[in-house]
Amino acid sequence: MECPEELKLWTADECAECLPISRDLGRILYGFLDEASNPTPLGGDGSNGTVETPDGRLSEANDDKIVNLWGKLNKEQQLDLIEAAKKDGVIG
Repeated sequence: MECPEELKLWTADECAECLPISRDLGRILYGFLDEASNPTPLGGDGSNGTVETPDGRLSEANDDKIVNLWGKLNKEQQLDLIEAAKKDGVIG
């Protein structure tokens, strides 16, 4: 199963915080953040590793994006994320 287009640029923590998912799935998603060697930079003024424009945040190259973590989730977890995104209106 492929990662839905609508979720590809979401980070693991955005999914955990913004979608109506279980605590267990949230813990799994937060766990991926510890493994990220190229995480999405925070927005800011451009200092201390932050970025001023959305361009730096909207890259699939950041390994904390769901598209890069999708294969680490089992099918049930993937379906839970899809259903949560549908329930929240992210996926039509």
